[in-house]
Amino acid sequence: MTRAALLCAVAACVVVLAAARAVPFKDGDVVMTQQFVDAINHQQSSWTASTNQGPFFGDGFTYKDAKQLCGVTSFDKTRFPQREATQDKPIEALPTNFDSSVNWPNCPTIMTIRDQSACGSCWAFGGAEAMSDRYCTYLGNTDPKYQNVPISAGDLMSCCEFCGSGCGGGDPGAAWEYWVLIGIPTNICDPYPFPKCEHHITGGQYPPCPANEYPTPACNRTCADGSPKVHYHGSKSFLVTGEAALMNEIYNHGPVEVAFTVYQDFLTYKSGVYKHTSGSALGGHAVKMIGWGVTSTGEKYWIINNSWNADWGNKGQFWILRGVDECGIESSGVAGAPKQF
Repeated sequence: MTRAALLCAVAACVVVLAAARAVPFKDGDVVMTQQFVDAINHQQSSWTASTNQGPFFGDGFTYKDAKQLCGVTSFDKTRFPQREATQDKPIEALPTNFDSSVNWPNCPTIMTIRDQSACGSCWAFGGAEAMSDRYCTYLGNTDPKYQNVPISAGDLMSCCEFCGSGCGGGDPGAAWEYWVLIGIPTNICDPYPFPKCEHHITGGQYPPCPANEYPTPACNRTCADGSPKVHYHGSKSFLVTGEAALMNEIYNHGPVEVAFTVYQDFLTYKSGVYKHTSGSALGGHAVKMIGWGVTSTGEKYWIINNSWNADWGNKGQFWILRGVDECGIESSGVAGAPKQF
């Protein structure tokens, strides 16, 4: 039986904790140690692990802390159509390397690395970030007003009642359906309610994170300044699954939201092409996929923006192995098209 069958069963982005290679842990156990990092770097050379992940992950960062960041609790694929593939190119006909931030240089939201803080709102962040980008990639070339529409992850997290449980996790697909049906204001109207915070670090640049994840705040009925909300809508949403479909969708229309299983070793990622090497599954996590590439040694990868602030990983970004559905990342993509306003 393959490692994927044992550990990476996320066909519907519902995490399955398999016992075959999972290492038992307690919520209070430290999730990143130098011994663990040294073992990862010894086992493989595709990527580099490090305990130095900036203020977001300090000494004493526990399994409980890590699990709170993994907020994908479901993904109901039955409610969405698959994207149309009538004009898709074969993988061989697409560029070897592609980065949405390079292809659409007038879209500042593409490379904005956000911070979900001590809240399992990744499902809302991955969606809000890609929605923001798609106003620009679809419409920004013809009208500058669409080039910077930073959709509010906080509003999506707090106001979408059918998406899930806010900080307690949610459904990435439902977030895109909410964008189409209800609409979402911008960060300017409804800023994210939680600050950047230090995990088990004292005297840092941010205030300490709470011992438990933040409770989901009530939905704001007006903008922060008291003015009425203006909701920005999508015109449609759809599933994007498989390597070729993801590449074509990103190449033509920009970033998409994807979900995958986070394992203990992923928290230690610093550079290179990540592939699960060691450690237990912690939960489902949603992120924004912006492109792909191939290393000098021929290893294929996806380019991903995370929402753990720019101190984590490679300035908030990571590469993950492409073409083998590593940790389910090619099985649960979702995207959509914006509506003009």
